[in-house]
Amino acid sequence: MSQVVQAELVLKSDAVFTGDGLSPFKGGAAIADGKIVACGDDLHLAPFIGPDTDVREFGDRLIMPGIIDSHTHFAQGAMTTDPDFCVNLIDCTSFEQVMERMQAFAESHPDNEWLVGVQAIQFQWEVPEMPSAKMIDAYISDRPVFLSQVDMHTFSANTCAIEKVGVTRDTPDPVGGKILKDENGDPTGVFSNNAGALFMDEVYNPPLERARESFAKTAQRAVSYGITSVGAVNPTFVSLEDPYRVFADMNRAGEFPLRVFMYTDLFEVETMTLDEIRAKYDFPDTTIEWNGFKQFIDGVCSDHTAWMLDDYSNAPGNAGEPAEDPERVRAAVLRACEWGVLTRIHAIGDRSVRYVLDCFEEAERLYGKQGLRHCMEHDETVQPEDLPRFAQLGISACMQPWHMLLDMGDLAKDDAVGPERAALSWPIRSLMASGANVSLGSDFPVVGIEPMEEVYGAVYRMLEDGSNPEGWFPEERITMAEALRAYTYGSAYAMGVEDRLGTLAVGKEADVCVLSRNLFECEPAEVLDTVSELTVSGGKIVYEA
Repeated sequence: MSQVVQAELVLKSDAVFTGDGLSPFKGGAAIADGKIVACGDDLHLAPFIGPDTDVREFGDRLIMPGIIDSHTHFAQGAMTTDPDFCVNLIDCTSFEQVMERMQAFAESHPDNEWLVGVQAIQFQWEVPEMPSAKMIDAYISDRPVFLSQVDMHTFSANTCAIEKVGVTRDTPDPVGGKILKDENGDPTGVFSNNAGALFMDEVYNPPLERARESFAKTAQRAVSYGITSVGAVNPTFVSLEDPYRVFADMNRAGEFPLRVFMYTDLFEVETMTLDEIRAKYDFPDTTIEWNGFKQFIDGVCSDHTAWMLDDYSNAPGNAGEPAEDPERVRAAVLRACEWGVLTRIHAIGDRSVRYVLDCFEEAERLYGKQGLRHCMEHDETVQPEDLPRFAQLGISACMQPWHMLLDMGDLAKDDAVGPERAALSWPIRSLMASGANVSLGSDFPVVGIEPMEEVYGAVYRMLEDGSNPEGWFPEERITMAEALRAYTYGSAYAMGVEDRLGTLAVGKEADVCVLSRNLFECEPAEVLDTVSELTVSGGKIVYEA
């Protein structure tokens, strides 16, 4: 008879959610050698408790698997949430307020070469348009200013910034982007989609030590919410030669407690072999893993850059357009599938969703059912006939419900697509009902990295202030259990790592969090205030309140 392993750590609570069941139970989890060795009631746990076991009781607080944020741009997020690097504009209600805040930042940060403002929601401004260079120049003209819309698909720059990066009337539009020009053919200072990349190398070029400091602070903030793993998806939006290597170096040094699953530029398949790509992103003895590819195919509905089947309701004659050459995306997807590599594609418009599904369907015809965990990111507008195709093709829907609440607040989505297509937006319930795997994530830094915002959005589909308690298309709400499962097992499944992460099960990595309240028994507003009291990654306590 084999000897029972003595647990190093046992976590107990009246509410344990394993990620498998529908409701929590009274019990706990036992941890030894970085793994879960038992999960159940007191009778199951008792044999694993010895004289040296650290047993912790958490009353009615919720014990659950570590949260897996399936979609982040972590490197850029770390920079844009650093208050010494940029200004957050999300609560500004006018252009004037934006510039007052930018001027104050300029005065308090005289050594910052660039003045960067992020998360502007121009749709809630008195004049709902991204500002021109001349408008910004009236406030700041002697230092480069760069502002980004909350969804990071529209940008504004002043004349100093435009001149610094060398954009002129002769600069061609990049593929999948647009440099807006005035009647004379000169840049207005507004840039959409890939045109924003003209500034990125200059704007997001931090010194290594600044980057490390920002990465460490943000990783610690993530674990304070119960996050133990993130998907870091292309693009990184920073100019560091290799931010992933920085993650790895910090991880080895014990300064970066997260698991990172990298999804790098899909178009690398055009210039590199699979062996070269694997070697480039191989970081042994770390929790930083290369897991596949990611690419855009369109923009967002609010500014008419999502690729739609029919014209926008508030822009007749405009159905959007792809952000990348669709044939190039198709060829790259097929190459990745030929290699047997997971691929994730950003698709928001219903035409984009259908096109990407067609690409994966073609790959299945060519290479058979490979069991690869391909993903479609965002899926904000899906036609009913396309819903069952996700499950049929084994495509995970990776969704970010807080985006939905932002669009609800200013009606940008409703206005753009009209009431009929609005009813097809963020069809989380419908996708689950069709058999598709759904994973949740934040899209940090488009929004914050706080996971409870996404849970709140998925479960309640109502504004943060509760002013629309009936919810926005409430038939698409999901249960608390479904939301938490999507943020744990669903994300692990989408990443192809559900054999070691995503549930509290014997033999899996001991990634566990203890939330500050039982989400199954609290009011909606309380969900948003919930944080982690204890976070464990690989059996090690990485955060304790």
